[in-house]
Amino acid sequence: MKPQTKRKKQAIETKEKIFNCAVALFAQNSYENITVGDICRGAQVSVGAFYHHFKNKESILNEGYHLFDLQLEETWSQHHPANELEAIRFLVAYQMQSMQQMGSLASSQYFKNQLTNEEKYILNKERFFYKTIYEMVQRSVNGGSLFGDAYIITEDILSTCRGIIYDWCLHEGSYDLSEKGRRTLDMVLNHYGK
Repeated sequence: MKPQTKRKKQAIETKEKIFNCAVALFAQNSYENITVGDICRGAQVSVGAFYHHFKNKESILNEGYHLFDLQLEETWSQHHPANELEAIRFLVAYQMQSMQQMGSLASSQYFKNQLTNEEKYILNKERFFYKTIYEMVQRSVNGGSLFGDAYIITEDILSTCRGIIYDWCLHEGSYDLSEKGRRTLDMVLNHYGK
């Protein structure tokens, strides 16, 4: 692999700076009330730099899903439980913690984005999050710790998680998302573990 040039590193840092600033602003105020100018001022970059890295505000939200998968994949490669059911819990906990750290207002912006976006990356079966949960479910079915169709079980896990996050956003983050996510995931796993 070729080492990154100083210019490439600076470009990556600028993109991350814009992204992080935008997410912080989305956590404080409604997405619709934040302008590209607000993001640029907060990130201390030019409007030209913004448009060099992002097509529009919506593309920042799309980038968030991609970054989540990249960060999860890196974390997964460094450490994850060997037991398949614990690995599923690990993946879902990572998702819940990520949303909780972002805050309910910013999380709700991501959900709104996916409702109107043609790409619907959140449903993409090729993303790391989906593929890894599916793989762990399939292994659990093959090993006899879960019973049923791996695809249906995976879809039930993911749709339940999305529902919990949506509910948490509706309640403006008033409860511990990670704790509720853990309890609800256990209900799904127990249902298929019979």
